[in-house]
Amino acid sequence: MKSIGRQLGLGVIAIMLVTVVLVGQGSVWLFDKALRGYLTTVLQRETDSLLTALRPGADGLYLDLNRIDPDYQRLYSGRYFVIDAGERWRSRSLWDTRLPLDAEGLHNTLVAGPDNQQLLVWSGQYDLPQQSVHISVAINYLPLLNAFDRTRWMIWGLGVVAILISLVFQQWLLRRALRPLRRARGELAEWHVGKRLQLSEEVPEELQPLVSEINHLGRQVEQIIKRSRSGQADLGHALKTPLAVLETLIRDSSADLPAERLRALQTQLGSMRAQMERALQRARLAPESQAGRRFSAEEDLPWLLESLERIHGERVQVSTLITPQAAADWPFEREDMLELMGNLLDNACKWASKQVQLECDLDGKELLLCVSDDGPGVPEEDRERILRRGQRLDQTVNGQGLGLAIVGDLVEVYRGQVVLGQSALGGLKVTVVLPWRN
Repeated sequence: MKSIGRQLGLGVIAIMLVTVVLVGQGSVWLFDKALRGYLTTVLQRETDSLLTALRPGADGLYLDLNRIDPDYQRLYSGRYFVIDAGERWRSRSLWDTRLPLDAEGLHNTLVAGPDNQQLLVWSGQYDLPQQSVHISVAINYLPLLNAFDRTRWMIWGLGVVAILISLVFQQWLLRRALRPLRRARGELAEWHVGKRLQLSEEVPEELQPLVSEINHLGRQVEQIIKRSRSGQADLGHALKTPLAVLETLIRDSSADLPAERLRALQTQLGSMRAQMERALQRARLAPESQAGRRFSAEEDLPWLLESLERIHGERVQVSTLITPQAAADWPFEREDMLELMGNLLDNACKWASKQVQLECDLDGKELLLCVSDDGPGVPEEDRERILRRGQRLDQTVNGQGLGLAIVGDLVEVYRGQVVLGQSALGGLKVTVVLPWRN
């Protein structure tokens, strides 16, 4: 869907263009109509002046040139007349051009005149005592037409300028009007990473119902998540004691049970415990509902590495490479990051021969976590399988097969991705990509 700003901008442009065209053409049409009305009056007065120049003589009427405006004597002056009173007189300015005498009043169309002029013609029939007289007077309308064209272009030019100014002003008003929406979007992003639990209701009245509904929905989701987490945790803890009792009974009766049956019971109990631990872990994974402490690479990583050193002793050396961009506080829940990186590093240490390497980098809007080891690695066809819960490629290594599965769960919650590949050290390389939201 197109943006609101673009749609409104196009709408404003279309409306303004139509308005400018209509105003330009309408103004010129009104000016033309008004000017033709005025010139009709002028031409009627010219006709009256010519009538007074007709004088009776011994042989009938004659035209007294001394009573005629000198403009009629100047060639192509723009003012012309033709008089038909038995004898026909034409203004010297007309030269050899003819004017129509077959109409009454103002002619509907302009008449071609001398020197490529466009003439506005008015004709009248008059009955004098001596005889009937027909007079046509004309004026050059071409300069006015040119002026109308210039005016039209000026109006259109001013209209385009007005459109541009209106568009800029409209976009400014739109950005100002949408500022609460952008603020709400930022608050939603903070809500997503756990920095707030509801949106601010200090918004324009048009947005208040929407914000109220979002906050109400957020509170409902929060309650559902809490009940779900509490229910799963309670169920997991309730199962821990019976499982421990069963494990004790099996261990005490191991001498009386066949080896095959004992192995089957231990496998099933181990699977049940693994699934229970996974359920408990999943119950805790809800960073959107928590506004807790952020993970600090500078403070929390040394503590995590120290803990791993105590577990794995001197067998494995863990090295770190953290870029300055990634050394700041991460916009993720501290406990989640400790769980994610702890599982990544612990899994790598279990399989490594001597060396594990951790790399942290901030690439634009993505946080990259790479954990490499010098262990046996994982065949490409098995890489997808080890991300599933309870999957272990080597039963000789202690664990429930939950480490990378928990990593996958956490990464899924934060809408990231996990990529498995070949490490430069010779073993497995696990790359976690998390979207960075400030």
